[in-house]
Amino acid sequence: MHKDSLIALLKRMVKPALGCTEPAAIALAVARANLEIRGELRKVFVRMSGNIFKNARGVGIPGTTESGIDFAVALALVCGKWEMGLEVFSDVDEKAVQEAHALMDKKIIFIEVCDGEGNFFIEANIEADNSAKAVIRDAHTNIVYVECGGKCVFKLEKQQNAQEPKNEHVPLLRNMTMQDLRKEVEELPLEDIAFLIAGVPMNYRMAKVGLEQKTGLALGNAIKELMEEGSIENNIVNTVRMFAAAAADARMAGLKMPVMSSAGSGNHGITAIIPPYIVCQEKKYDEEKLIRALAFSHLVTIAIKEFSGPLSPVCGCAIAAGIGAAVSIAWLLDCDDNQIAGVINSMSGTLAGMLCDGAKGGCAFKLATAAGEAVMCALLAKKNVFIHKNQGIVGVCPETTIQNVGYICTQGMGAVDSTVIGVMLADEPLSARCG
Repeated sequence: MHKDSLIALLKRMVKPALGCTEPAAIALAVARANLEIRGELRKVFVRMSGNIFKNARGVGIPGTTESGIDFAVALALVCGKWEMGLEVFSDVDEKAVQEAHALMDKKIIFIEVCDGEGNFFIEANIEADNSAKAVIRDAHTNIVYVECGGKCVFKLEKQQNAQEPKNEHVPLLRNMTMQDLRKEVEELPLEDIAFLIAGVPMNYRMAKVGLEQKTGLALGNAIKELMEEGSIENNIVNTVRMFAAAAADARMAGLKMPVMSSAGSGNHGITAIIPPYIVCQEKKYDEEKLIRALAFSHLVTIAIKEFSGPLSPVCGCAIAAGIGAAVSIAWLLDCDDNQIAGVINSMSGTLAGMLCDGAKGGCAFKLATAAGEAVMCALLAKKNVFIHKNQGIVGVCPETTIQNVGYICTQGMGAVDSTVIGVMLADEPLSARCG
């Protein structure tokens, strides 16, 4: 019934991303403004919402050993390809890194966190022989305004014309039950969703390289060693944790390899794809089963993000992609609709309080937790063990639970982001400031 809309939604919201999506979005705005610039750069001033700052501040930049917003801006000025969207850093090489460092030394890049522009806003202002501005709102590649020499050269008149628009199918997802969505996924033409399989080798390769090179925190390697020495069991839950952690280790360290994103986030894509893939491997399911599981995982992730917001005070890998993965795994395990509802309740009741304190190496722990719990909650649901309705934030039905989580994210935790950012910006630990 909603076949075309769901397929279009998947094609729009599941796409490759090179590096963390927030530095990429900042670089995209800078690179687009820089396209209009003539002459030697004099000043680069980038304003952004607190959520963007939080997620971009500490993450590695692809193809470099550097991290941070300033360097992402400098690299965008040197080699950023705005037309590549979230793969804006695709042309990074050693020469570009050296030029970016030289640009940093000129002290012409200025960063500011701004209020009153919503939780997804980036504005890049560049001054040279002329001036230029580019603005992104609401989504990572959604350029809404470009200015050159004080004159508008591009203005997005209608949201649905954006490269990554606010999803016109939101009412559809918001009004569909999990049962409806499950039935739709089972009936989608396989040839129309087969493209989703491309995310498996992409994200699994990131995990394998993370394990081979012991990148980032090497959490994936540590979990592997614990399994090999018998400190923890070598089972499917810990295997999923290992691969999710390893992929996050590599990605957050800035490994120059793309991952398939979900709902605008590469880490969401890792969480939404790797757990159902590992389960399919374990159960020896065929490719069609895997493709439909991926469709279910992505669609649930996207639906939850529409309630919680594109960037949230709560970790989206836990409460969006983690739930998407759990639902898809429950489906793979032949859980009925009541058990699938129970998975949503258990994941929400367990992980809804996981704070997002920005993208960085430590995200490997969060992805490992979300991925492992996704498998565990699905396995438990198959045994009819899950959180029942009207317990805490768990509602009378799974749809209400999702709405409750979204409401807590958007209304109940309004001050959390500013508090977290304040802690991140502090020059010394809170204990030192209080001492």
